[in-house]
Amino acid sequence: MKVATIIIRVLLGSLLLFASISYFLTYGEQPALTGDLKTVFEGFKATKYLLTLVKIIELLSGLSFLTGKFIKLFSLVFLPVSINILLMNVFLIPAGLPIAMFVFLGNVFLIYSSWESYKGIFGS
Repeated sequence: MKVATIIIRVLLGSLLLFASISYFLTYGEQPALTGDLKTVFEGFKATKYLLTLVKIIELLSGLSFLTGKFIKLFSLVFLPVSINILLMNVFLIPAGLPIAMFVFLGNVFLIYSSWESYKGIFGS
């Protein structure tokens, strides 16, 4: 279980780091958005903070997963983002579903692997 946790943590951290850095540095050709996905991202951009906030959370979570520091905290902080990534891919971009499933299930696995630490939050 410990080896699987390290592998998932490093793969997920690398993916998140790449996604957030590519947003902030905007290198390469960005694909043109169409339809409902374009509408959603126009809404994100209209808030002037939401997309940047999500990418900062991805950056900090990726750094946390790669360095092994504050993993328990950032697994919970990243959970709403990973749920949104999954749902956006289910409803808007089905082609990206395998990666979205990995992001969500990888995050759930990291939470499950240290579940003993979270019991105090959910207990009465």
